Amino acid sequence: MKGILKRLSQHPVLLFFIAYSTAISLLAQNVMGVVASVAMFLFAIFFYYYQSQLTPKFFRLTIEGVLASSVLAAVFAALEHFQIVKKFDYTFLSPRMQVWHQNRAEVAFFNPNYYGIICCFCIMIGFYLISTTKLRWLRIFSMIAIFANLFGLNFTQNRTAFPAIIFGAIIYLFTTIKNWRAFWLSIGVFGVGLAFLFSSDLGVRMGTLDSSMEERVSIWNAGMALFKQNPFWGEGPLTYMHSFPRIGAPYHEHAHSIYIDTILSYGVVGTVLLGIASATPVRMLIDMSQVPSKRPILGLYLSFLTVVAVHGIFDLALFWLQSSFIFLLVMCSLPLKHSMIDELVD
Repeated sequence: MKGILKRLSQHPVLLFFIAYSTAISLLAQNVMGVVASVAMFLFAIFFYYYQSQLTPKFFRLTIEGVLASSVLAAVFAALEHFQIVKKFDYTFLSPRMQVWHQNRAEVAFFNPNYYGIICCFCIMIGFYLISTTKLRWLRIFSMIAIFANLFGLNFTQNRTAFPAIIFGAIIYLFTTIKNWRAFWLSIGVFGVGLAFLFSSDLGVRMGTLDSSMEERVSIWNAGMALFKQNPFWGEGPLTYMHSFPRIGAPYHEHAHSIYIDTILSYGVVGTVLLGIASATPVRMLIDMSQVPSKRPILGLYLSFLTVVAVHGIFDLALFWLQSSFIFLLVMCSLPLKHSMIDELVD
């Protein structure tokens, strides 16, 4: 434990950001913000330990395990969608947090949109494994897992996830292949994505896009109104949920945009701290882009970031235990992969 804390001390900006998040939450009497800030610190401890134990084979085993679990989740999503099993009841957390999403699969991830972004991550992992293995069984399994997660994504009826997965796949293909095949494969991915986007119940749900956009815009306006009340410091994580009664806005857990919610929760100061903390990973990604053998893992990182960036326009699905956990399982391998001479191919 002392070793982990010592390693954490080598990242003062990250620690200062977590301390800052805790302090502004306490000052604003934002209880859930304090809980979320403590959870950030616990995540930091766990993932620095994870990094200390990480090897290329262990990382491989980890993402293969995530992909295998996602197939089981897709089966459960089908059972939920066809109402063979009942959905989990979250009223023990708060009566307000129980929202009935009719026929929309959420598995055990609280919300269909949270499960949707996890499906996107798993599809990207499937692409990566196909690109970096010579094992026939693993390629076949990865293809099965990709289609299972596409069906799982369809069962969520998450409209935002499909543009995210289309752009994520295109970024992965262009990063990895870098020739004319990437273009035609991207066209194929785009076509498959559109087919799923307008298929079955999801296609029907696209008909309510106008009303949903009006609701999103009203949430964004409320978020910006709260931001203007405390633009420099913020009030900590989940500020929207803590402060919405102050302006008479409707209840939501967050501002339904990773960009608005970030500046709302942490203010200008906290957002700048996050930017500074991101400088080193960005430099590592730039360095890896110069090494052709690292294109597959670079494509995985960039596709994850693309999924978060596109999905985050309309939602904050990353700010949840399971989705952030899977995201960090992959992204925290960056120092290991940056230090390797060549990518591991089994």
